[in-house]
Amino acid sequence: MGLAIDTRPNGPDIFQDGVRGGGRDLTDLDGCYRKPPASSMKVGGLDVGISGLAEIIEKGLGMMDASDAEVKAVLLIELKARNYVPSSVEKEYMAALWSEYKKARVQRREDVEQSYKGIPRDAIPWFPKVDPKKCSGCSSCVEFCSQGVFTFDGKSHVTKPYNCVVGKSSCRAFCPEKAIAFPTHSELKGILQELNEKYGLINTEPRKI
Repeated sequence: MGLAIDTRPNGPDIFQDGVRGGGRDLTDLDGCYRKPPASSMKVGGLDVGISGLAEIIEKGLGMMDASDAEVKAVLLIELKARNYVPSSVEKEYMAALWSEYKKARVQRREDVEQSYKGIPRDAIPWFPKVDPKKCSGCSSCVEFCSQGVFTFDGKSHVTKPYNCVVGKSSCRAFCPEKAIAFPTHSELKGILQELNEKYGLINTEPRKI
């Protein structure tokens, strides 16, 4: 049995194979620290336990207005702070984490973005429309959209129109067939002015693109 002597100023203790003074197991920390409960995500097709997954994703959700690159950088730092991530599979871990984060981001925005500057979101007809005759089924819009506006079954469909961010139309630029249409910003401005009067609001303008 190996012995180690603690020579700190407050007096020596004898450790014997992980046992400290009076036979107390060093792993018994009486609740002063508990490792966050692990959950899992699919990495390379396998379920991998991730410690603190909810906290990692929450960190990203706290900076939803930042760029994707900035959020990804923070997510990676948080992931590595809580888990061992082999460099050889870092990309696979990040792809899985990003997928989990995007799903959480959609849900968070569904929860908090039920209105636009005081106007009920479902009163504002701002969302994409897909021309099924032009849609080639490339799924570019589905992959681009982080709001969960589209679903895909061989062709793209708008199934959650009010998830679309008012004034934003970037998905249109990703469609090679020009199958996506939005109202014009002039039309949007007129609609918001009318709704502004209806709801007694002021300074209701679409966000700049």
